[in-house]
Amino acid sequence: MNIRDQFKLKVFQSEGTEYEKLFNDLMKLSTPGFRSVKPHGNIGDRGNDGWVQSEGKYYQVYAPEELFKNTDEAIKKVKSDFVKLKKYWDSISPIKSFYFVLNDKFKGVSPHITKILEEIKNENGLDDAGVFCNASMEELVLTLRQDAICSLLGVSHTETNPLYEDKKKVREFLDNLSFVTEELFESGREAGYFFPSNVFYFIQNWKNKDWQFQRLLSSNPITRNNQLNMREQLVLMHNQVSFDQNYDDIGVVFKFKPPYDLVGRDELIESNKDSMGEFIQKFANSYKIVRDYSV
Repeated sequence: MNIRDQFKLKVFQSEGTEYEKLFNDLMKLSTPGFRSVKPHGNIGDRGNDGWVQSEGKYYQVYAPEELFKNTDEAIKKVKSDFVKLKKYWDSISPIKSFYFVLNDKFKGVSPHITKILEEIKNENGLDDAGVFCNASMEELVLTLRQDAICSLLGVSHTETNPLYEDKKKVREFLDNLSFVTEELFESGREAGYFFPSNVFYFIQNWKNKDWQFQRLLSSNPITRNNQLNMREQLVLMHNQVSFDQNYDDIGVVFKFKPPYDLVGRDELIESNKDSMGEFIQKFANSYKIVRDYSV
């Protein structure tokens, strides 16, 4: 998975205090001067889950399991948290900005919540106030250094590297064709006379699953073109066997069996071997490029 997908997975796995921790960890990595606030006994955090004291910037986190079912509750929380915030914290560091951090699961936020925050901003003369949703957090994640991203998401450096992900996808593509390449490279041009049945039926099934093929195409143009060529050559091999009535499925292989009394029979057999050999050679040339990229 790429960084965006890794972050989304982390968000979906985080509820309540776990989401609050994710937010605090991100802010500490991305925002100079940010400090989280630990709740104290029955007085809680007094409407402040994190702040940048020197800038008068405050954050309050709300992470219900299903936000769209809790819009009214979220509106109440915005109002009550700001009242608590202003009553206690405004005297410590005057409130200039107030952000309501919402785990919206990337679905967006009700305009009613945004409206309430705009009212709070205007009524209290704030420089800024608004919703800080998952998209806002994602923007911050993408500004971090690679090592900070790995620390935040709990993944290795390679797992967040787009090139790693692309090569992994290409390796899966090659793995799906492993027995095909083994059979064809061993047979060579002789596959024009004895074509492996398991390869024939694999291609027949595979070429009807375009979605599966497209999923494993590389984002690298050269690699992608060679993957497409590998598929094209396999389809041409399949068509040669499928459209020629002289091929007979005898179990393990399709044997090319033109009539014994056919004039030019031997030449026809050699011609079929040559054409199949060309398909396999073109397939092999592309295979080498794709394989080298995947390493």
